[in-house]
Amino acid sequence: MKKTNLFTVFTMIALLGLFQLNTSAQETIAQWTFPTENGKADGGIYPNNQRFIETAGGTSEIDFKNGATTKAARATGWNNGADAKMWTVHIQTMWWMELKLSSKISSGGENPGPRDFKVQYKLDEGDWTDIDDSDFQTANDWTTGVLHELPLPYECEDQLSVKIRWIMTSDTAVDGTIVTETGISKIDDIFITGQIIEGEDEIDFNSQISVFPNPASDFIQIQNESNIRIELYNLNGKQVISIQTKSDETIDVSQLVPGTYLLRIESLETDGITSKKILIK
Repeated sequence: MKKTNLFTVFTMIALLGLFQLNTSAQETIAQWTFPTENGKADGGIYPNNQRFIETAGGTSEIDFKNGATTKAARATGWNNGADAKMWTVHIQTMWWMELKLSSKISSGGENPGPRDFKVQYKLDEGDWTDIDDSDFQTANDWTTGVLHELPLPYECEDQLSVKIRWIMTSDTAVDGTIVTETGISKIDDIFITGQIIEGEDEIDFNSQISVFPNPASDFIQIQNESNIRIELYNLNGKQVISIQTKSDETIDVSQLVPGTYLLRIESLETDGITSKKILIK
């Protein structure tokens, strides 16, 4: 596992949202379900929740209508698109592992769109690489062209930049003809999930620390039975509180600006073991 600087780690963890870190379940790190006429992600962590669905290769502009549940991203202009035209998203996966991708693509209606797709990934400025078992076909429905929790390669974990694309692999339309300029492709319900990277010792130590109330207004109580250092960081990575204690501790947070903070508790008895929790003021 490559090293990251302390500021980057603290900033990324602090922006995860209103939950405590937990490696036992998948968390959504990026989500596009298009509830409105907007291609911006409607769920996930920063900066993934600031990013937009895109196409590449020369399709039309994206509009939004008739999705699996609400709306979907829709485009035409998929003609002559084999190995050239695609849907694409860009995410960050720092501190995340066990990544999985789910999505739905529909093609057709009165304007049959591309039938055959596969999924690829790209790191930074590297080459596009096929994802195993990602070839699929679409139809004029929201049940055929479905990927459910497709595992993303290990190389996608803990990265500053991961691009994912659903690329056409033939010019065949869903009705067996050749895709024309008016052919429609729609994509919806994109979810990328993962688990926070922590070692077994960190998970065990995390379970021994109790922090309440959370959200807090004036004080937080930390229940603990070992020698620890308590540090609180804001979203910019600035340390706002630092305390060393061997027992339960009550911390005054009444003067802090309301917002999200990273509470980092380090064991001074077992070097390097930390508990990381999100604190809401």
